[in-house]
Amino acid sequence: MKNTSFLLLFFLVVLVSGCSSKQTTVQKKQKQNLKEFDQFISAIEEDYIYLDDKRDVFDCIKASYREQAKSIFTIGDHIKFYEYLLNEFYDSHVHLNTNTKESYRLSAPIYVKTNNDKTVISSVRTSQLKDTLNVNIIGAEILRFNGEDFKSKIDNFPTRCHNKNDPEIRNWISNKIIAGKRNEPRVLKLLLKTGDTLDFDLDKLKLRTVKFILTPKILKDNIGYIRINNTLGQDMLVDEIDRIMKDLLDTKAMIIDLRNTVDGGASHIAEPIMGRFITEKRPYQLYKDQNKSYYGYVEPKTPIYTKPLYVLVNRWTGSMGEGMAIGFDGMGRATIVGTEMERLAGGMKTIDFKYHDYGFNISFEKTLHIDGSPREEFVPEAYVKPTQVRDDEILNHSLQLINQVN
Repeated sequence: MKNTSFLLLFFLVVLVSGCSSKQTTVQKKQKQNLKEFDQFISAIEEDYIYLDDKRDVFDCIKASYREQAKSIFTIGDHIKFYEYLLNEFYDSHVHLNTNTKESYRLSAPIYVKTNNDKTVISSVRTSQLKDTLNVNIIGAEILRFNGEDFKSKIDNFPTRCHNKNDPEIRNWISNKIIAGKRNEPRVLKLLLKTGDTLDFDLDKLKLRTVKFILTPKILKDNIGYIRINNTLGQDMLVDEIDRIMKDLLDTKAMIIDLRNTVDGGASHIAEPIMGRFITEKRPYQLYKDQNKSYYGYVEPKTPIYTKPLYVLVNRWTGSMGEGMAIGFDGMGRATIVGTEMERLAGGMKTIDFKYHDYGFNISFEKTLHIDGSPREEFVPEAYVKPTQVRDDEILNHSLQLINQVN
């Protein structure tokens, strides 16, 4: 009897000890989560240059997300929590620098516009597609996404702090839905302009893989052409530009194609490229941080190309690509041809989480046209509204402009 009582007491002590230890671990993790959350909030308050424009959203985040942070126990939980939180800012430049299979992609091969609860396809990344589309989906209305009413998808988007009836926010959410989660299909029910409906699998739009840093050509009528293949972040691009320029100096005009710069790049790579097209040091972009404003400058780099210059842009011209476009425009050095760009706002910095080996990217300074207007609001003077998917309307329009002058 004594042995039985002793064993029972022993097991009770072990059980209580185990529960206490587990409780202590949970409490420690919750405390760690809250400390990391508070440091995240402090970083946003200190560094996010657009915070004043989104103060109401930020106040809501502080009030409604902090308690939820206690329930983070896995890496997957952590990534999902902060991805959804950062989506509250409806700013495509603000995101984690890691992802999971459940994360939203950063972009899609189409761009949509939502107006009065009607969402239509306004642009297709035709210049980068492997195959030509057989059906013109420009102007098609999106009725359903993976079988769900598209308006409901917008209303049910997993954010809680911003106003989903605001046109800018609603449009941002629409394109986030179209980008889709990495582990889910993207099947659209479309109402074409012809009146026909179409089930369209967005993942069947395959993008060309280009192994070269850039693609140079001499087009008909002795027109030079340089396509930058999403390499504005690679130092070798400058050397490649240096190598091919000598073969293009005698052309009557030049086209620089920035429509495949979706991942952006770096100013120390873009600036010497721009320097090939100016004869004196010039400002090309205005920066404004929390304390000061200053210009970014481009210096000439020989040999210099002095003939007419045309720069092609679209919805997949991103960040430093946008900087180059507004720079050439501000210097009066090029005609910019195309659509609105990716509209990625601000110069970026990465801030690491305290207890994780990844971080998040936020805009710490505003990037402006030298006339003081926001870079993300720039619209090309030679605007091309997409109407169909078979021909390269932007390139064709630039060629027409060149031939009108020359």
